[in-house]
Amino acid sequence: MKFGVINPQPYMEPALAELEQEHEVVRLHPEHWSEGEISSTARFCREQGVVAVAGFAQKDAFHHLLINERLGNPVPSRVAFFYCMNKYLMRTLERDAFFYAPVDPLQESDEQIAARIPAHEWPFMLKNTSLSLGRGIFRIANLEELRRVLADYRQDRELQRALARQCAAYLEGVAPQQVPALAPPFVAEHLVDMSRATEYCYEGYVTADGQVVHYGLTEEIYFSNHQALGYLTPPVSISRDMADTIEAWVSAYMQRLAALGYRNQFFNLEFWVMPDGSLHLTEINPRAAHTYHYNYRYSFGSSLYADNLLLAAGQRPARPTPWDQWRAGAPHRFTLIVLITAREPGRVGDILDYDYVDALEAEQGVLIRHVRQRDEVIREAELSAAGVMLQQLWITGDSSMEIIAREREIRSRIYRNPQDAVGYPPFWRI
Repeated sequence: MKFGVINPQPYMEPALAELEQEHEVVRLHPEHWSEGEISSTARFCREQGVVAVAGFAQKDAFHHLLINERLGNPVPSRVAFFYCMNKYLMRTLERDAFFYAPVDPLQESDEQIAARIPAHEWPFMLKNTSLSLGRGIFRIANLEELRRVLADYRQDRELQRALARQCAAYLEGVAPQQVPALAPPFVAEHLVDMSRATEYCYEGYVTADGQVVHYGLTEEIYFSNHQALGYLTPPVSISRDMADTIEAWVSAYMQRLAALGYRNQFFNLEFWVMPDGSLHLTEINPRAAHTYHYNYRYSFGSSLYADNLLLAAGQRPARPTPWDQWRAGAPHRFTLIVLITAREPGRVGDILDYDYVDALEAEQGVLIRHVRQRDEVIREAELSAAGVMLQQLWITGDSSMEIIAREREIRSRIYRNPQDAVGYPPFWRI
């Protein structure tokens, strides 16, 4: 079969080369959602014999829907897609959710918004409902901080217009009675204590007839300051005894989304497991996550890219899935995406030791995604508590202890200046 991959990134090429051993792959680079560009891209695909396309990044998810729709493939409804792209709407589908409330700075005063937050929920999280990649997310400790964030948004007319255009594109052609009555630009929600909760990333898909299929589970690991350490497949902080509970929770949530028309597409769902074992939604993305392809490949031998493309084309993805194998206790390896971030300004080549980076890549065969290049400069204004992402590295081993030792070795050697302020979680010990 011939497939199209939307805006593939350089680090994805080894996986695409492997995919090309069984299928033909056409690399597509659409930039906009205009009628002209979507029509011309779909026409190109038909001329080339491309049967289906897939986009694996958040910015490519709508292209995935639009182009596959033109190729005659089943796709999620616009309404279901809109729910996934709005952090308030996705919350409305969750049963027993933490506190959350709509916030519209253009229609409400600071006092009205503050009055909606119960006293015991301060500090709380304020999130722009439409932005991604961590943008527009604020921890609000007091009224002064709330006023500052709301004032910035009220003055940012360009952002307001961009979000309005985005919303209009998602809902184009949707009957007025199907449009959600409330889709605010911000949501206020409960601040989760990350020292007590563990976050997981769940991959699955919904078939064209509405069946929810469980695909894979990855643990998100954080330092004590909430800076991300890495993403580990399969998880180590949870046992397979929780599998039934997770399946039931994911299925219940996704069935409500499938009822809105979410069909024939993967989903990437993040959730917290609390100390009492309860599950709470972090967010959902209407796509497969491109970074996890290598986790599933190295750990279980699966191909997330191939499975997503097969599903889009109306074919059956491979079984057993990584989730099936983990549940059954099948032999597997552990795979960790090591996240390398900058916590200081300066040239990337002065922050990281590129003699070591080059050796990892060329001599040890470590796959590295270069998010920022060595000659780029990290500005002070870019720094946050989470740092600035510089690289992602994939390491794999037969045991979690092997992974932990390898990660700690890499992190101790890759920085030019020691990262002494970083506190590892208690279980990340050699």
